Formats: sequence, C-alpha cells, structure tokens
Amino acid sequence: MNFFSLLDNVRCFECGETVPIPNLEEHMTVSHGYVKCQKCDQLFIPYRFDEHIRRYHKTDETPVDIKFACVECNEKVFFVEFGKHLLIKHNYAECDVCHLLCPEKDLEKHMGASHRFRKCVVCSGYFKDLEKHLDEKHGKTICIECGMFASSHDIVSHLKNSHDYIQCVVCEEPVKPGILKGHMQVHGMVECQVCSGFYLGDMLEAHLLEAHNKKTCPKCTELFESESLNEHIKKRHFYVECEVCGILRSPIMMDTHLRESHGFRSCPRCGVVMDEKRLRGHIKNSHSFS
Repeated sequence: MNFFSLLDNVRCFECGETVPIPNLEEHMTVSHGYVKCQKCDQLFIPYRFDEHIRRYHKTDETPVDIKFACVECNEKVFFVEFGKHLLIKHNYAECDVCHLLCPEKDLEKHMGASHRFRKCVVCSGYFKDLEKHLDEKHGKTICIECGMFASSHDIVSHLKNSHDYIQCVVCEEPVKPGILKGHMQVHGMVECQVCSGFYLGDMLEAHLLEAHNKKTCPKCTELFESESLNEHIKKRHFYVECEVCGILRSPIMMDTHLRESHGFRSCPRCGVVMDEKRLRGHIKNSHSFS
C-alpha cells in the first residue's frame, strides 16, 4: 500500500499531470470541471453528483435545487445549468467518451491520458485507432519517421526518397534498411553474401553458382570459387575423396559410403573396406597364415 504526505506530488488520473497534494482539489475543479459536494467535501464528475447525493446523503434535496460557484467566474449557477454555463461562457468542451467537461485547451490531454484517444488534425475528432481513421476517412497516413502527413498512395515514395527506406520485393511494404534482413526472413528469404540480393533458402546455392561461380562450404559456410571448394574441404576439414565417384566424406564416414553406395565389403579379419575382387586377394595375401 502506498502512503502519501502533504509534501508529496500525485499524478492526476485524468491528464497525467503531476500535482502537489494541496493543489489537487483546485486542479480537478479548474482543469477538469469536477464539482465539490457541500455536505461531505468530496469531488465528483458533474453527471455522477446526482447519484452521490441520493445514495449517500439520503435527502429530498436534489442537485436541481443546488447552486454551485462556477470555477471560472465564481457565479452561482444551478446544477442543471452548470454544464451549459461552462460550455457557453467559458469555452469548455465535453468528452464524447465519459462526458467530462474540461477547458477546451485540456481536452486533447484528457482524451489521451484517460482514453488513449488521439486527435485527428484533419477533422479534429478523437480516435482510438487514428491511423485507421486517417486512411479510411481521409486517405492520409502519418510518416513513422518524421510525423509528416502524406496520402496513403504517396507514403511509400516519401519513405524511400526522404528516409532511404527499401521496398520489399515480396509484399511491397517499405522497410527500414537496418531491419531488411530480418524482414526478408519472414518471407523465407536469405541474403546473398556476394551481391546482397535476397533469395529463397533452397535457391541461394543455385544463385551463388550461376551468378557468382561460388559454392558454400558445408562445414564452415565460407564461400569459395567452385573449382577450389574440394581442395579447401580436403585441407581444412581433412575430408577424403571417394575412389569410385569422387565425393568427399570424412574418413570415418567413407567406409560407410563405400559399403552403402558401391557395394564394398569389410574384411572380416581386419575391417578394411574393399571391393569384392580386391578383398579376396587381400584376405589370401594378408590373412592366409594367421
């Protein structure tokens, strides 16, 4: 539980402004049109005051019979005329959501702090989804970089020309250069290390070979000229070349490859892998006396 002293400041729940506790009552009446109950000194939004009087003070006297001192000019005004007085004589505005009366200059702050509504600069209305309203009703949108208003048709060229955005070739949305790589991954595309173009993952190897004569090492993912890749794999990763088809495999996997792909067999005495013809000679010459 939070405890406050008279020296503390509190945040107004209507507009978010930080107000010293001794000044809070004045702030709520002057800035937000609250009224003070003369029986219990509590503050209320005008449209809730009638309910408060009837429920908690159990009196036949209704707000119709009560006059309030106007927070702006101190004139005594009947309750039923109070809102009209503020609207006409003091240029107050009424919130369309909660019907609170507040000075017109504070309405935008109230709509934002209390209801998360924003003001449309075209028609001056307030909307929760301002971007949707601007697009559907006015054909406008707001630039996320500079806040400039532009037509929905021109925003792409504005972002490209003014903020160096790049248009995605897949969805045609403007994308900030710094996040283009991540955006393209959403479409299953990866960046070519040579030309920085984007290609579907399973098409990148074909592009590298056809456009750049490059291949990616399957072990370390470095790029090499296609003619030198095998030599790199042999030297860097100690792979060996299949004597039958030339494919590269690690030494530990080459025996498996020879057996599964070329029908080689293992010597039952020493485990060496050979084709059938050589295996017979190997067993005769190497193991006939053992």
